[in-house]
Amino acid sequence: MDRISNLPQAILHDILGRLPDKDAAKTCVLSKLWKETWFSFPILSVCSWNFFKWHDLPGDKLYVLTEYVTKRLMRLRDQHLTIKEVKLNLTFIIERRQVYHHIDRWIRIAIESGIEVLELGLVGASVGNWCNFPLCLIQAKSLTKLVLSGGIRLDPAFLNHSLEFFSMRTLSLSHVLFGVEGVMEHFISHCPLIEHLTLEFCNVDNPLSIGDPPGSRFYRVKSLSLHGLQKLKGASVKGIREVYIGAPNLENLIYHAPLDGDESFVLNLDSCTNLKCLTLFYLRSPKKWLLELLCKTPFLESLMLHKCSLSERIDISGPQLKFFELSNCYDNVEEVNIDAPNLLSCKYIGDDKPIISFQRISDQLEVNAYIHMDHRHLYGLSEFVQNIKPRKVLTSLSLFINQGRSIKKAWLYCKFHPVLQVSNACSYVCLQPYLKMKPFIVYFYEMLMGSNKCKCDGYSMHPKRWWHGLKVVKVTHSGRTFENVEDVKAMLNALPEPKSDVEEFITFALEL
Repeated sequence: MDRISNLPQAILHDILGRLPDKDAAKTCVLSKLWKETWFSFPILSVCSWNFFKWHDLPGDKLYVLTEYVTKRLMRLRDQHLTIKEVKLNLTFIIERRQVYHHIDRWIRIAIESGIEVLELGLVGASVGNWCNFPLCLIQAKSLTKLVLSGGIRLDPAFLNHSLEFFSMRTLSLSHVLFGVEGVMEHFISHCPLIEHLTLEFCNVDNPLSIGDPPGSRFYRVKSLSLHGLQKLKGASVKGIREVYIGAPNLENLIYHAPLDGDESFVLNLDSCTNLKCLTLFYLRSPKKWLLELLCKTPFLESLMLHKCSLSERIDISGPQLKFFELSNCYDNVEEVNIDAPNLLSCKYIGDDKPIISFQRISDQLEVNAYIHMDHRHLYGLSEFVQNIKPRKVLTSLSLFINQGRSIKKAWLYCKFHPVLQVSNACSYVCLQPYLKMKPFIVYFYEMLMGSNKCKCDGYSMHPKRWWHGLKVVKVTHSGRTFENVEDVKAMLNALPEPKSDVEEFITFALEL
């Protein structure tokens, strides 16, 4: 007996909402009842890669896609049903102009039916080939979440209307084009209850003459000034040079500085005194700026600095700081001094090997280091470990070793010996499985397991070396663990040569 099909429609809709989009769509072929359930399902999610491949021409598939979306939306409207969510990712449609009038119609139908969540993605639109977002958006008073990404233009006409987005809680605008300066801030200022805001690499139309089509020339949004957003809790801002945020309840901020080579930027968070998590990318600033920022955010618990250029010496302090990460920063950071008595986790990722010292520490502090290198960079590794003070805080040391010009067994013996003997630490050696590295990976495993007693550069291996004291040796790849040399060899032989732009590693977990 099919008891599931006899459940109330509201429960069947809840079941569909928990399934992946493709699996949910397939239920319409189960029976007439399930087909009716699917067509009354108030969530429409369409990704163009389900209809197209990268080099497909629109043709019949484009017709199938547009007819499917139109039919679903019109049926919901005609039955006077609320359309809760519409998610359209049309990235792989090459001739987008053929669907622009359909998009306009779909959005109008959705707004008429009380839409709550609208997501539209046209990533990759060519210059001058933008989709003008319909002005009827100003009537979407029930909208709680709006996500627009790529290929979408907001007309200057939005400035002439008083918007009323009093239900909006989440707003995300990525690679969107604004007709004139001020449209973006005008839009945001009419979302007084917004809680999560994302602005990524947005642009402003900049025609040189009256005859230029919209979007033929544009420049990056240069400044952002937000005030009065009392409910804002999380924000992500990328590619804007001057940012002023007046949000007293902001807790989480991600900021990417512009990448155009100009070192000047402004990030004013003076009124964000409750900030707890701060992530900064690509900053070029003096040491004094970071110190002043930390003084103004006394409740900061998480600080992450990625690909920043600050100074040779970095001073980090914070009474509430619990998590700190310094990742791939530039200009050869030589010294990192941390004064954070409640710090629980410190992560360092990079090619440099700075001195890292802690003034006041918690008993629960764990330090994890991830070093990318080849054989030419191993000489200072032991010194790096010695310069983490106090030494007892080092929990794990991961070495990501890329293929060098030559891999020698003596190099392994001479350079790893003083490094892996770290008290209370688990070391991870990550090797890329390129063709020339595969014999070395087998040799490394045999040596760790004590089965390799060969001579190395004329010197006999001593019968009692550091690897004989290992408690645990685990070899993992793609989530699988291998327990003997034959399995390791079989795994390596089955691997294709990895692509240069894909980071793929064999990981050795070594516990002393």
